[in-house]
Amino acid sequence: PAPTCRQRVALTMKVATALLLSLPSAALWSLPAASSRTVVRPRCVASMVATESVTIIKSEWDSKKPIHVDTWVPKTADMENSGKDWWLIDAEGMRLGRMATEIAKRLIGKHKVTFFPGTNVGDYVVVVNADKVVVSGAKYYQKEYFRHSGRPGGATIETFEQVQKRLPERIVEKAVKGMLPKGPLGREMFRHLKVFAGPEHEHAAQSPIKYEWPEGSLAITPPAKKVAKLKVMKTPPDLSE
Repeated sequence: PAPTCRQRVALTMKVATALLLSLPSAALWSLPAASSRTVVRPRCVASMVATESVTIIKSEWDSKKPIHVDTWVPKTADMENSGKDWWLIDAEGMRLGRMATEIAKRLIGKHKVTFFPGTNVGDYVVVVNADKVVVSGAKYYQKEYFRHSGRPGGATIETFEQVQKRLPERIVEKAVKGMLPKGPLGREMFRHLKVFAGPEHEHAAQSPIKYEWPEGSLAITPPAKKVAKLKVMKTPPDLSE
């Protein structure tokens, strides 16, 4: 048998109630409230459904305390340079790429629970013994650094060996700068990196914290020497037999 008018109205009210329950609070409170003088006519089924549903949902909402979870955003005081930590990293025997990733993480601030993208919440990093950093494989002779003076024919290409002898700080700076954000924020983070070729530095007044590498870190693991595999010559078959 076909459902009666009352059954259709009840079913429509249930569907409308389920839809209104899925609405956010702002959309819910923007709906018209029920009026005590509302006259329900057979042709006004939709208005009756909305009126009754809003009344039910509002009573249900009032019985629960709304929970507001705001996203924490660093304020100006959280990004002041006076509140940043200073870290000291000894680059002697360190692998360049692995060490640079840890330095970049400290400059960006990803090691902090207060990290927020697009903000300068990182720390200062002081690197000493930059002239004793190591690379793996044949990068010592094959890795090249390019620079240009801006004049015609002013291109200069140097190997890792040449740059380490002439300006060892440049090696660590270029490795870390490539891992920082591009733009004004990245340039500001890069200013917090202080690299020195020898064991002495100029920031003893800041009392930098010496970074202790975790055991088994690839940064302190010396690069393995590659051993050339000997090719085994296969004996040609004897065709005389």
